Amino acid sequence: MTDVLRPLETLATARRLGVLGDTHGDMEHVLAVSARMHERGVRVLLILGDFGFIWPRGNWGVDLSKLSRRLAARQQSLFFVDGNHEDFARLYRHPVSADGLRWLRPNIAHIPRGYRTVLSSGKTLAALGGAASVDVGNRVEGQSWWEEETITDHDLEVLGHEHACVLVGHDAPIGVPTLEAHLTATNHWWPTSGLAHSAMGRRMFHRGFMQVRPKLYLGGHYHLHVDETVEFHDDAGDFTSRIVILNMNGHATVSQAVLDVDTLQLKFFSLRDEHRTPVGED
Repeated sequence: MTDVLRPLETLATARRLGVLGDTHGDMEHVLAVSARMHERGVRVLLILGDFGFIWPRGNWGVDLSKLSRRLAARQQSLFFVDGNHEDFARLYRHPVSADGLRWLRPNIAHIPRGYRTVLSSGKTLAALGGAASVDVGNRVEGQSWWEEETITDHDLEVLGHEHACVLVGHDAPIGVPTLEAHLTATNHWWPTSGLAHSAMGRRMFHRGFMQVRPKLYLGGHYHLHVDETVEFHDDAGDFTSRIVILNMNGHATVSQAVLDVDTLQLKFFSLRDEHRTPVGED
């Protein structure tokens, strides 16, 4: 453990959050995004699953400490929900603190499934990480795949049925037209068993999403950028949610955005376009 102090700003106090899609343990990418966020005055980073720095490799602890020090030099903190590509055996060795977070370093924390907090704007945020790997058949249990990747009934019980303004997670709800079209075009890449496993996980996530009925959902997992407002229907009535999916780590991908917690508006950018030219803004 390092001598880095606890962050000056947290999820509950920041006015803006720097949101990232899957990072897959890519140190260069995370530090580059950290620098861009620092230039914007953003001190709190939020990764939407597949953090990837907790992984069966010899230097993961060293890498995590290095990341912690570099973030501290910019007075930044980093929070992440789990995806489907995490070493859950190592991750869960870290206990959940009294604040409901799993602190891996003094300024790096995992957000457990079902976690809730109130943002500085008074809006509520809930978290539901996890997803089921479509490539499960190509992975080895305990080495590149862990059964804890999948959302459980217990996770949904912890999440509860209380509305949250913002839901952050890794998977995506069912019925997002842009995403459904993408999956229809790419499902032939995967075996039937993998598609069934992935679909099961997505159904579990959808249940949680419908429990929370968020105004805004932020997720990753699918390695593409989606920003679409969708109307959902169930026995409790209709509601509309803005579904935002960020792409994976990469120089040219739209895999990061700045969220204003007062307005819930987002400013997207890619590293290729640098900090002077956001890709999209609303």
